[in-house]
Amino acid sequence: MALSSTNIVKVIVVTDDLEKTVSAYKTLLGTGKEPAGQNTEHKAVRTPFMKYKGAGIADTPMKVESVFSDNFWFEIIQPLGNNDPWAAWLKEHGTSICSICLLSDGPLEADEETMKNAGFDSLFKHEKGYEAYEYFDTSKALGVLVEVKEQYK
Repeated sequence: MALSSTNIVKVIVVTDDLEKTVSAYKTLLGTGKEPAGQNTEHKAVRTPFMKYKGAGIADTPMKVESVFSDNFWFEIIQPLGNNDPWAAWLKEHGTSICSICLLSDGPLEADEETMKNAGFDSLFKHEKGYEAYEYFDTSKALGVLVEVKEQYK
């Protein structure tokens, strides 16, 4: 069984120098326009939580900036903590593409089951109340983590 969607909406890059990395992407790509539908008002429909490696966590300190292309965006993250997938990726791989984000057709739980059946463990899950996303440990098979995001309708 395949994931509900293969629509890539963003590529996540981790770095130890946000300003330098953002500047390099903007030099190559320009600033671009934000994809349609990203700045909509949200109504919380579920209770927010964060889990990293199965344990609840309270915060993922970071600096973040987006650089937009025509049909997706680069989310550039500089981790400021040490207990999240971005800090772990940066420590092991340095500045690099960490993950790709696929927009789920929902529900996220169906994609979660697909990933589990394919042998990919959940690494990080964030329920925001109006959307949820989950990172899966696909790095050994795919070279990057896969994030699947559901935006509640």
